[in-house]
Amino acid sequence: MHYITGTSFVVKTVSTAYDRQFKTNSVYHLINIYLQNEKVKYTFKCAAPKDTVEVIFESCRAADTFIATHRRERIPNYEKEAESEDAPI
Repeated sequence: MHYITGTSFVVKTVSTAYDRQFKTNSVYHLINIYLQNEKVKYTFKCAAPKDTVEVIFESCRAADTFIATHRRERIPNYEKEAESEDAPI
């Protein structure tokens, strides 16, 4: 899990089924993350107008990818970094 509660983003374009749940050009804040039947439910809140969107993702990685896309960021490859830390010097 890369993004934590308090993370914010703006949906500029609608290109996935997840995007359709959000109002474009509005700022959303991640306010809750919890497990639901082997998936993860993320709750986002929009400041104006006041609405809440709940999205069920297959994994935290899928949620991170969704948020990173809208923040125009790259997510580090944590598995690769962990492998390099375990490598003998």
